[in-house]
Amino acid sequence: MSAGVLLMSYGSPGSPEEMRAFLEEIFRPRAVREATVREFQERYRRFGGRSPLLEISQRQAQALARKTSLEVRVGMLHWHPFIRDAVKDLGESIVGLPLAPQYSRFSVEKYLDALQAATSARVIPIRSWHRQRGFLEAWADRIHTGLRHHRPDAILFTAHSVPEEEGDPYPEQLRETIAGIRALLPEAIGEFAYQSASSAPLKWRGPDVDAKLKEMKAAGVEKVMAAPIGFVSDHAEVLYDLDHLHRASAEKLGVTLVRCESLNDHPLLIEALAEVVRGVL
Repeated sequence: MSAGVLLMSYGSPGSPEEMRAFLEEIFRPRAVREATVREFQERYRRFGGRSPLLEISQRQAQALARKTSLEVRVGMLHWHPFIRDAVKDLGESIVGLPLAPQYSRFSVEKYLDALQAATSARVIPIRSWHRQRGFLEAWADRIHTGLRHHRPDAILFTAHSVPEEEGDPYPEQLRETIAGIRALLPEAIGEFAYQSASSAPLKWRGPDVDAKLKEMKAAGVEKVMAAPIGFVSDHAEVLYDLDHLHRASAEKLGVTLVRCESLNDHPLLIEALAEVVRGVL
């Protein structure tokens, strides 16, 4: 029986000119205000006009294909290549592997739902892989390098905020990821905060990065290194939210905010993804 792997992520436009169509895809059937389009276009221009998410995801897919000798594709929930298109003729069995290590109904389950709706093939869903050894080792390596390079006073682990929901394992899985990193790198002591909460009128998980930075400043911390352990690659939430928005907030507090390198196509991350796939096939 043929099998393939679909790496799934949220998606991002390839240029500011594609921003309107991207936002319409996300907000459908609600209309998108012109001011919102302009705001997000300006955000993207702050880091070069395009997100590297697709290119990095494709490199991850190519490396994973070499590791597993399987066909591996990338599918995005809200932009090209859409999950519904990428999954066509991928195999009789398809491993649905979200590029989000910790599970939440508001993220991972949406990717898996889109995959199930797009194919009649047997879907093998991966709901979390937040304690995979290679994933933890990759973060320990990035953080260790960042500590040597930046010499911060403290680390701030971050992850994307989601709406609060009773029974959601997301917060606990984030704690388990951080504990796994600390077991490998005892000097990785620090705080945790959520980032990138939407403006949607819901109660989002906190504390927010800005609030945590204020607490750290009050405790005498002058230099903070962010480690975005809820993500596996550079994209808008890292390159704009952390590197621009929260850095500017930190400066107003008198705090220097730096960041360790994202995982991207770190060999240990690829090995972790390969182990996840081998474990279900």
